[in-house]
Amino acid sequence: MGKKQLITRRTALSGMVAGAGITIYTPRLSAQSGEVAVGAMVPITGPFNVSGQQYHFSLQMAQDEINAKGGVAGKKLKIVFEDVKDSNSVAVNAYLKVVRDINPPLVFLSSYTTQNLATEPEVTKAMIPGMYAGGGDAMHVKKNPWLFRIRPHDGLQALALAKHATEGLGKKKIGIIYVQNDFGQPGAVAAEKVVKAAGAAVVGMEAYAFTDNDMSAQLQKLKGAGADCLICISYGKDGALVLKLLKEMNIDIPVVISSGVMVPAARNLIAPDELAKVNGVMDAYLAPERGPDVAAYIKSFKDRFKVDPDPFGSCYYDGAWIMKQVMDKVGTDRAKVRDGLKAVKDYKGITNIFTTDELGNMVHSLAVFSIKPGTRDPVFIRTITA
Repeated sequence: MGKKQLITRRTALSGMVAGAGITIYTPRLSAQSGEVAVGAMVPITGPFNVSGQQYHFSLQMAQDEINAKGGVAGKKLKIVFEDVKDSNSVAVNAYLKVVRDINPPLVFLSSYTTQNLATEPEVTKAMIPGMYAGGGDAMHVKKNPWLFRIRPHDGLQALALAKHATEGLGKKKIGIIYVQNDFGQPGAVAAEKVVKAAGAAVVGMEAYAFTDNDMSAQLQKLKGAGADCLICISYGKDGALVLKLLKEMNIDIPVVISSGVMVPAARNLIAPDELAKVNGVMDAYLAPERGPDVAAYIKSFKDRFKVDPDPFGSCYYDGAWIMKQVMDKVGTDRAKVRDGLKAVKDYKGITNIFTTDELGNMVHSLAVFSIKPGTRDPVFIRTITA
């Protein structure tokens, strides 16, 4: 049978089986010709790209550096990027596409929990190891043995926000404002428990939709309830809007805010005077003084992409190197890669030290920062460990 006939027959067979509700994953030729092709589900465009851009850049850099060091399992690494925008359905379809097209031994999933929750059933069907950065606790509650989180989970973030508001700042009347979704609501509930356990009161909890462009009513309620500090659980752009509204409304109380607002791309959306009373958390303390490897990474990243790296995206850089370490040892068999990721212990990355627990969480600490007066520059305060 000729090559053209074979391709035609495979295409027809794929269509017939797909019509029966079964998917055939045909590897892309590049994955069969001396390359290890892995997928990456990245929010490159749309409102989620505040963090997605960093994720995209980090994996590009990791791919090039890994290939300069001999590739993965003796072959060149090829990362196939798919734009998941801000849509759950787009994320699911992107995952199905990359699995169908390249039959990868691993996929880097989205940096947003809502998209990963939508994609998680497909990961189970495909039985392909996945690394992801979305922090929502709803992911690890599923106990999916194929999924590995490469940044702190939101329960730890909520713990840090609440501990800093109460123990760090000494506040007793806490208001909580949060984005109403699988990221914000569980985080708010977890923060409320920690605040109460610390002997402080939660005077109000106010939610808003991700698409809202005015949270002034919620902020006014929390002010009226007597809040002496706000915990804000948000993404980058909506969190920046909350801070702008606080300034416009002359609500002059400290804010302890989630990591999405503390990354450089989000802080650049906020005027220094709107950051005057802001404290927040980030996944890690990413600064040259942490050591020569970190300093070299920061310099290389900035020289190439003309922006500072942030730990939220840079965890994917670490994830790629962890993947290399595992695949160099066990090859690209999916089950062996999964088991290798489960066995990761005390891997020292650029952002954090990685050790996999029974729920697939690999990072167990984060850093608390204030903002240097008159600037957008974070000032490290301390690390909180689970």
